[in-house]
Amino acid sequence: MKKLLLTLITSLFVMVSFAGDVLTLNNKMAFEGKVTKIKGCAVVFKADGNKYTVPASEVFSIQFEDAEDKVYTKFMDIAQNNPSNCLQGRLDAQNYHGKRGSQFILGAIFGPLAVGATAASANPIPSKGRDTYAMSVNQEIFNDPMYLNCYRKKAKSKLLGMTALGSAYQIIVILLLFGPPPLQSRETYP
Repeated sequence: MKKLLLTLITSLFVMVSFAGDVLTLNNKMAFEGKVTKIKGCAVVFKADGNKYTVPASEVFSIQFEDAEDKVYTKFMDIAQNNPSNCLQGRLDAQNYHGKRGSQFILGAIFGPLAVGATAASANPIPSKGRDTYAMSVNQEIFNDPMYLNCYRKKAKSKLLGMTALGSAYQIIVILLLFGPPPLQSRETYP
């Protein structure tokens, strides 16, 4: 019993000591390692002895293991000193991100399947949005991680909302055309 307990404690200690930062990409792939640097347009990440430079536009989120880490504190200082980048990202997504009409039509045609597909695959970025790229005055911060994160969240929520609205429209039309399903009586057996 003592050996089992000692083995469990040792295993837990080893797992905790090797835990690290978690980098999640837009395609939902997550990697554990160490974030060594955050530049304006890229995140430098070490994993399995290799060093990777990941463009900020491909990063969905970063979860830091240590809140006292110098990279994390430097990033938070930049974010706190420039919170307007997040606000600008939300405003640009609200005002300029397109495809709302096509998302409604997809929802009206494919219903709940379109909502699921939008949730799984939507990756809106400002540099690919024709209206955002042409009309936004924030083009110099399109690669800022805070701007991108806030832009993606707002634009994706708008796309999901329009798809869900189209899906609800489909259900209402079906109910109006065919009526509600008849109630079936349940027969009880003695």
